Amino acid sequence: MRIDLNGLKLIDTHCHDFALSRENKSFAKCVSMTGDAHPDRDDESTLTYMNLIGYMRRYYNMPENTPDGEVIAHRNRVYREDPGEYVRKLREDSRVQYYCVDIGAPVEGKLHTAEEEAFYKSVIPEHSVREIVRIEPIMRELFKEKLSFREFTDRFLEQLRQMIREHDAIGVKSVIGYHTGLAIELVAEGRAKEGYEKYISGTGNEQDEKALRDYMIPLSLDVCKELGLPMQFHTGFGSAPMCNLMKMNPIGMYSLLNDARYKGKVPVVLLHAGYPYVKETGILVNNYSNVYSDFSSMIYTASTGACQAIFEMLAMAPTNKIMYASDTGGYPETTWFAAKYFKEQLGKALEKYICDEVISCGKAMEIAENICWKTSCQVYKKLNEIHDN
Repeated sequence: MRIDLNGLKLIDTHCHDFALSRENKSFAKCVSMTGDAHPDRDDESTLTYMNLIGYMRRYYNMPENTPDGEVIAHRNRVYREDPGEYVRKLREDSRVQYYCVDIGAPVEGKLHTAEEEAFYKSVIPEHSVREIVRIEPIMRELFKEKLSFREFTDRFLEQLRQMIREHDAIGVKSVIGYHTGLAIELVAEGRAKEGYEKYISGTGNEQDEKALRDYMIPLSLDVCKELGLPMQFHTGFGSAPMCNLMKMNPIGMYSLLNDARYKGKVPVVLLHAGYPYVKETGILVNNYSNVYSDFSSMIYTASTGACQAIFEMLAMAPTNKIMYASDTGGYPETTWFAAKYFKEQLGKALEKYICDEVISCGKAMEIAENICWKTSCQVYKKLNEIHDN
C-alpha cells in the first residue's frame, strides 16, 4: 500500500530565514551541523548532502550523472537571476503554507540585519511568515548594561513583552541547553541574584551562570501563560563545540515540567524530537498533557535514519501532539528539501503501520494531516489568524 503525501500542505513551525548575502562560499556548508573548522569534502561526503543534491538534480530535470558542480552552478544562476520566482517555485513544490521563523538566531554571532530580513520577506509572502522570539538575545544585550538584578529582570520582562507585540509573535523560544543544559532547576531569587552579579562581574563560574539562566525560564513561561503562547526549547543535538550533547537530553527538564504553575497550562514544545534522545522525548510527550514535539532538524540531518527516528517517536507520542518543522535556514533549498523528504519518510512509516494492520489507510491520512499542519494550529493558536483567512 503506497501513501502519497506529496500534495499535503505543511506548516513549518520552526525554521530560520535566508539571504543571498549570508551564503557560504561552499554550497556544501548548508548541511554542516558543526562550528568546528573542517574541509568541504567532509560535508560533501555526508548522505544528507548527497540526498539533497539528488533531489535538486531531479527537480531541475538534470540527468542522474550530472556532476554536483553543474547542479550547484545551475542553482546559483537561476536563484540570482530572479530570487523571488525561484523561491516561489520551491515553495509551491514543497506545499509549505506558513513559516514560523526564529528571529534570534544564531546562538552566538551577528544576528541577521534589517536588509537580510527584508530580503527574506521579499521572496516569502509576508502573510506566510510568523515569528518566534528567542529570550537569550534579550538577555545578552542587557548583560552589557550591568544593571542591578531587579532592573535586569524588569527590563527583560518589559522587552520580551515588547518584542512579542512588535513581531506579533506566535511563540517564545529558549536555547538554554546550549548554554548551561536542560537540567533546569527551580532557583530561588536570592541565588539567581548572586549568580547574576558574579556573572556580569566576570567572577562567576558555570554554576552561577546556570542559576541565573535557570531562573529566567519560569519568568519567560509566566509571560507565555499571560499571553497564551507556547514556549519552545532546543533539545538534542546542535552545533559543536558549543553544544554539549550530554546536557541536551530533555529528560533533564523533570523539575520544570512538574512545576504546578505551568504543568498542563503552558504548551511546551521540545524541538528536534530531542534527537538522538527521540525515545525519551516521545515518553515526555506521552506523559505530559502540555508537552509537544516536532521533527525539526532531525529529519533533515538524520538523513537515511529519518524513517527510523519517526518510528521511535510514534512508538510512544500521541500522533496529535507532534508536528512538522524543519529548523532549516540559510539556503532556500534546505527548507524545500526538508519538506519534501519529510513527507516521503512519514509516508514510508505509515505504510509499514498499514501493512502490519496497526492502522487503516484513512487513519494514516488523519495522522499525516495532524502532524503536517492541524496540530500546529492548535498549539500555535495565533496561526489561526492567518490560517482562517
